[in-house]
Amino acid sequence: MQIAKLIYDYPERNADLYYISRFWAPDPFVFFEHRGKKYLMLSDLEIDRAKKSASVDRVLSMAKYIKLAEKIKKQPEMTDVISELLKEHKAKRLVVPGRMSFDMVDKLRRLGYYITAGTFPFYLQRFCKTPEEKKTITKIQQVVFQAIHYAHGVLAKSRIKRDRLFYRGRPLTSEWLRQMINVFLLERGCSASDTIVACGPHSIDPHDTGSGPLKPHQSIIVDVFPRSLKTYYYADATRTFCRGRAPDALKKLYATVREGQELAISKIRSGIHGKWIHESVLKFFEGRGYKTEQKGGRRQGFFHSTGHSIGLELHEEPGRIGPRDFKLMSGNVMSVEPGLYYHGIGGVRIEDLVYVTKNGCEVLGSYPKRLEIL
Repeated sequence: MQIAKLIYDYPERNADLYYISRFWAPDPFVFFEHRGKKYLMLSDLEIDRAKKSASVDRVLSMAKYIKLAEKIKKQPEMTDVISELLKEHKAKRLVVPGRMSFDMVDKLRRLGYYITAGTFPFYLQRFCKTPEEKKTITKIQQVVFQAIHYAHGVLAKSRIKRDRLFYRGRPLTSEWLRQMINVFLLERGCSASDTIVACGPHSIDPHDTGSGPLKPHQSIIVDVFPRSLKTYYYADATRTFCRGRAPDALKKLYATVREGQELAISKIRSGIHGKWIHESVLKFFEGRGYKTEQKGGRRQGFFHSTGHSIGLELHEEPGRIGPRDFKLMSGNVMSVEPGLYYHGIGGVRIEDLVYVTKNGCEVLGSYPKRLEIL
């Protein structure tokens, strides 16, 4: 007996659903794949739009299956409606995403369906990007670098007054610069909400989005990772700046991270294990005197992954260049973002995206890697 694939979700939460159907809607809908055919079952509100844009064989009206379910149960639940679809196609064995609602899985099992959890992600081919997907991500990455260039320009135009940066006559803050970056992105068809503009002490926590006044002569991490409002793919890049004269310790830290990133990029190719690349970067940093350890109640050094897979999700698990092993394959789009973080010096992270090939990798887009803005 053939096993059917079933997804009930909405694309905002389930990238696999959009990947396989190429249909975006704000409400959940049913995707069903059986005997080589792909189906969508959704409300009449979305029928016409889905028929025009969805990459499936048939678009089915949910209203039909609701009526069938109502013949059995006065107030049918969604599982009852889905069951009518499954009965019509004589599908009894299902594979579903591991993140599917336990309540729904449990109710379908009680209706007599045999259900197992699928791979994670549900469609493993998502990891290997097509040339068209590569082109799509590269276009978004170019917008990201435009945004970073814009941020660089704001920092360059800011004035140093004692221990503060001033822009257009008022203190320049992380919040203000982040807002300017996000508006810049939105005007170019990309959405971002957690853009990182982290200065000084904030920069030593990799996921601190930053807050308060931006200061001169300190590291300022600008990490931009928006999603395209047209294609729904992500891009991601980071640069570290210092408005004014960087202390020698920060200059040395920056040079080491830049060299560490170049080392990682040089080792990337199809068939290489990401864990080995990550350990090579760690070893390089330690050889330069930058240990990763617990000090003063917090981690310091290099304590996150060297990179992650990216596409319809910002972090496409389990694709990592990090402690958890992952064998790179041609077509992977990976971030390469080593960083070093030390109290009293600051944080430095440099990030680019690469497209993995048989003999190496291709960096997608480019932007200068310079620390000081004088």
